[in-house]
Amino acid sequence: MSKELNELRNQTLKPGAASSDNASFPSSIEGSLSSIIAADDFSPSFDAVSIGCVIVNAEAATQAFKIYASLFHQRLPVIVPINVNAIYHSSQLLFWTVITIVASRTTIPSFEGLYAQIAGPFQDMLKTEALQAPLPMQSILALLILCVWPLPVDRQIKDPSWIYSGIATNSALYLGLHRATSQTLISKFTSPANSFEKITAWLGCFYVNSCLSMNLGLRVMLDSSSELARITAYLEDFPIPREFASEIKLQAIVADFKNVLSHTSSDGTIDSSILHILDRELDNLRSSYPDQWPRMLEYNTLIAKLHMYVVVIARDYKTNNTARDILLKLCFSTSLRIVFLANVRRTEELPECHGLSASLQQRALPKSYFHGLCFTAVFLIRYFSLNPAASVEEQQLAANHVATCHAIFKSFPSPTGEFARVARTIEDLCQLGPTTIEGGAVSTDKAGVWVLIQALRVASQKRDPVPADPEALCTPPAQSTSLSPSLSTSYQTLDLSAMDMMFPDQYWNDPTWDPFMEVQYPLGQNG
Repeated sequence: MSKELNELRNQTLKPGAASSDNASFPSSIEGSLSSIIAADDFSPSFDAVSIGCVIVNAEAATQAFKIYASLFHQRLPVIVPINVNAIYHSSQLLFWTVITIVASRTTIPSFEGLYAQIAGPFQDMLKTEALQAPLPMQSILALLILCVWPLPVDRQIKDPSWIYSGIATNSALYLGLHRATSQTLISKFTSPANSFEKITAWLGCFYVNSCLSMNLGLRVMLDSSSELARITAYLEDFPIPREFASEIKLQAIVADFKNVLSHTSSDGTIDSSILHILDRELDNLRSSYPDQWPRMLEYNTLIAKLHMYVVVIARDYKTNNTARDILLKLCFSTSLRIVFLANVRRTEELPECHGLSASLQQRALPKSYFHGLCFTAVFLIRYFSLNPAASVEEQQLAANHVATCHAIFKSFPSPTGEFARVARTIEDLCQLGPTTIEGGAVSTDKAGVWVLIQALRVASQKRDPVPADPEALCTPPAQSTSLSPSLSTSYQTLDLSAMDMMFPDQYWNDPTWDPFMEVQYPLGQNG
């Protein structure tokens, strides 16, 4: 075990740690990258486009791409450049993926109700083109986008993101996109310009698969030490946007941590040492931002920390020592900060963008963002607000932050009620009486989401005392949750006092609590 710890200490995952099978990049590629990345182009040569029997005019299509470039692209910058004409003529799947994703989360001012019209034809196109062999690189990009912003579903079991991620990653391997200088299967990927596009697509595959792995409790497909080293080397040799590069480093650190943890026994002392190294590596991401690091990067870093802390807590469920108590306190403070950052983002006043209000702009956040907030709320409920072993102050503070999470999910409308279902689950869990955390051995991969899976099962059983099918845990309730006028799904300041009939009395016995945390966390820090 000491050997593994030393290896993890020495492997800092800094850019440039090239793998043994990674050849150096030709100077012609490195020197010309700045000149081969063309500017975005939103000038269409077509008057209208069609999918199925639906005709979309050029204005609406172009507006969708502009909204994507402004609100979505920065989270997954794999389309380089965004050229409407080039995408339309090279990949119908990628072209309509961008339009469909934007229409599913926002309202395109020049074409209201677009998503309802194109959803069916787009799904038909996706089923046909996603299983082509070999899958073109543009189709791989389309699948990656669909993983980050999946189409709305009425049950979470129907979300195909993990399947799409596997198809995209294996197709990228088949095409040789993971090799910057090797001969690829298709000759059009051999030019220096396309070398950058290849690597960007490959980094996107790693990022998407790693995020889904953490959220779903599944093993990362690309987790070998040589692959992680190659990925971090690419971040040094190619002009990847800094914030996206930091997100990739974050996922690489987590993947390496899970690798080490999976090869160790459940020992609290050893796990604490490994967690200390993990904290140090994740905190080093801040060094890239000497002034102020992005709020989204801080949020995702804290979510990753919380997941990994819970992995160790779940592994060491039999122990009752000081190290575990300290770790729970660390989880508590991390969770409070996560909720604060989410609340600041929800209440900030954003300028209008392409005719979209602030509330619609918030809908452009990746699904993983909301998954992390749900995970945080459930953790606070199970380990603190309903845990009799926690202090009264911890129970109250946790309950207040859970209520804030509930308000956040209530404020986001969704075509299929996905956010309403999360809010309903939080309500059901908060109606439970004091309870201790059930112990039980879980695998390392599943340990991070163990608390969430357990909470979904409890919430489902509360709605329906009859034993439920695990696959149906995310089925929407037979009757929709009623909303009082003060809890309408608009982007307005919510009247949280109206939640008295949803939450037990102990959730509102703190008269000094400010639900929007302006007193607890004054703005100006990381805002």
